[in-house]
Amino acid sequence: MNRQHTHRQQQWYIARSILLCLILLVAGFFGGMMVQRLRADNSTSTFADLDAVYKVIEENYYYLPTDEAGQEQMTSDMESGAIDGALETLDDAYTRYLDVDESQTSQESLQGTYGGIGVDIVLDGDVAFVSAVVPESPADKAGIQRGDVIEQVDGARVQTTDIDEATQLLRGEIGDPVTITTIRPTTGEAQTLELTFEEIVVPQVTLAFVEGTSYAWLRITLFGDATVPDLDNAIAEIRAHGSTGIILDLRGNGGGWVDAARATLGRFLDPSVGPAMYEDQSSADGDLIAMPIETGDSVEILDLPMVVLIDGGTASAAEIVAGALKDYGRATVIGQNSFGKGSVQRIYEFSDGSTMRVTVAEWFTPSKSRIQSEGIRPDIEVDAGGDTDASDPMLEAAIIHLDARLAPAATPAASPAANVNKITPGI
Repeated sequence: MNRQHTHRQQQWYIARSILLCLILLVAGFFGGMMVQRLRADNSTSTFADLDAVYKVIEENYYYLPTDEAGQEQMTSDMESGAIDGALETLDDAYTRYLDVDESQTSQESLQGTYGGIGVDIVLDGDVAFVSAVVPESPADKAGIQRGDVIEQVDGARVQTTDIDEATQLLRGEIGDPVTITTIRPTTGEAQTLELTFEEIVVPQVTLAFVEGTSYAWLRITLFGDATVPDLDNAIAEIRAHGSTGIILDLRGNGGGWVDAARATLGRFLDPSVGPAMYEDQSSADGDLIAMPIETGDSVEILDLPMVVLIDGGTASAAEIVAGALKDYGRATVIGQNSFGKGSVQRIYEFSDGSTMRVTVAEWFTPSKSRIQSEGIRPDIEVDAGGDTDASDPMLEAAIIHLDARLAPAATPAASPAANVNKITPGI
């Protein structure tokens, strides 16, 4: 047996090991009987079939690559296909295997720093729309706008229903060139842009003060590693500024760490009011486990009147925050129905840097309303406005609502439409 053959066998063994972990995890979803049966039958027959398939291909396949690099790539593709195929049978878009590059992209997103052009995207079917543009990024300087379609990357059409795969196309090594073709739906205009990947730093928390009012506009873009300390700094500035109301903007926030979401709630709600949310860890018994609001000894609850803004891009941990603030009557929720991503994924890391996300539970709001597939319904529904419209109808509605709530104790502010785009930056 030559060295090349031995190396491929080792690669196949690693793939089998990952599949074994997957089978055990999947079996756990279906109760003790399934696990017991798997243990009783063992897994040798399943892997015997896999080994037999691999051996037939290796010994008989006409198009088997003749070079070592090609054979290793074929083995890698077969491994990925076997894992992806097993996961697809679950019919759960959130239980999935991420290769090394995809895992790195996912981790970078939670850190808020990555090599890219500076756009966030959403998918409508297999069409990638720009949902946000980072200021002063390559995309911003090139004139890419919210609502534009990313049609091609380096001459290849973007045609995928996998948001991670689409996002990865727009990430790369800092300094590397990339060619982007966009289409502006409002005009049908297409343009091809030569850009360079740069370090993109996305602040997880931003603060501004709406001119002509005494309101703080606090935006959380994701619940990542820096969210809680950045939020504490923003709250300190809000207090120092003497704000009388808060607009918490969760639009486009796709979620992140649930611990950061629970700690965020602990800045606006006393933990004694009840849980941050409920977690259902078994679809069989339906028992809901209360997950507490997180706080700290030195945290002082900020109890100013609050409005929360949400839209179809508000998902996961952001829905936990919006749902709890709504259920406890702490804030009025304005905007559009949120995305409806209430399932919980546990991340398993493998030695080569790849990862697997496995759905292990579902979240429910404090009133025990289901988030998955249903989302958070706003108290006041407001359209987002046109893609190229400079106004922000949701933000205007938030200002009007706070004006009405504080009217007896405050001087009415000037017309929201005249002031909504005049902000004094904070952190």
